[in-house]
Amino acid sequence: MTIHELVASLEPEINAVRQQIHENPELGLKEYNTSALIEKELREKTHVDRIEHIGETGLLVEIKGTKPGTAHCIALRGDMDALPIKEDESHELRSRTDGIMHACGHDVHTSILLGAVRVLEHYRNQIAGSILFFFQPSEETLQGGKLFAESPKIDFHTIDGVAALHVTPDLCAGKIGVRYGAILGSSDELTITVKGKGGHGAHPDTVIDPILLAAQIVQALQMLVSRELAADESGVVSLCSIQGGNAFNIIPDSVVLKGTIRALDPKVREHILKRIPEICKGIAAAGRGDAEVNIKLGPPPLVSDSQWVDRGKRCGSKLLGHENVIELAHPSMGAEDFAFVMEKAPGVFVRFGSRSEGGPYGGLHSPHFYCDRKALTTGILTLAGIALDFFDVDFE
Repeated sequence: MTIHELVASLEPEINAVRQQIHENPELGLKEYNTSALIEKELREKTHVDRIEHIGETGLLVEIKGTKPGTAHCIALRGDMDALPIKEDESHELRSRTDGIMHACGHDVHTSILLGAVRVLEHYRNQIAGSILFFFQPSEETLQGGKLFAESPKIDFHTIDGVAALHVTPDLCAGKIGVRYGAILGSSDELTITVKGKGGHGAHPDTVIDPILLAAQIVQALQMLVSRELAADESGVVSLCSIQGGNAFNIIPDSVVLKGTIRALDPKVREHILKRIPEICKGIAAAGRGDAEVNIKLGPPPLVSDSQWVDRGKRCGSKLLGHENVIELAHPSMGAEDFAFVMEKAPGVFVRFGSRSEGGPYGGLHSPHFYCDRKALTTGILTLAGIALDFFDVDFE
């Protein structure tokens, strides 16, 4: 049986699991039913060598190969959590939980990883070493990946490489996209508390106006990107919330700004993170105020290893056709906590199409997101193919 025939024979069962997960979405770190469903499928329909819990809802699964020789190891990831979004009621397949939906395709990712487990079991006797599967919770908080990256149950010194997939409506189902170098940005949370001295709006000479200082900080942080980064460097500082004051004629004591910091290069990220407190405190001090800057570090830039990108392209061309493998021209400033895992081992992050050929565009994180069923087969073939290529298995 060829790998295409094997995937085709398994697809109806995997699609049924995907439908069940999609109809019953769960938010990050609350994926209890999703995790239980996957564990049940694994225990009843596979003969994997290990199933362990990572946190309350994560699952670590292992297949040990039986082929003699030097042992190697690859890890594959699929995330499980949904988003607090009400799904478009016109969708044929839609959430049954009001206000929560799989608007980022994690139901598909989880199902694909389950499909990869079932496919790769069939090649156990051609594998020298083991394959790990990370069924990961809470990607949307950008922290779930840390559960695996920092777990004492996983020895990353033994892992040679890692791989993950993510849907994109920018490609039609049946196609995949890869990129050399950075494919996604870092993501750090920024909170600035600008402190002044409140008072009557009619007498600004008696106050230290934190709103005015905050406005200057907003402008200056945009200048940080436009005037301190080279033309070929990319960074984003977006201030997305300003809170302070509650009356038309009272200047408040303080203003709180919240935003996000993004970069594609670790050195650019480091520069931005260093300069933001200097700029904020300097502007506040010049206006006789003060600024407290709190930065919560998130995942670093997600940078694919060139040899693993080569592997993704090679597998995609063999299994999907050369015309269905796209080399992505531009990275995204979106972020992924799989970057925490890729700090531990080299690997590749593959985008795969979710949009139906000729169908509407359903954007990620929107009520209109959908995923064509064809994407399941594409994803299983790609993820399993990467693992088989790593172990030098002839899967054509």
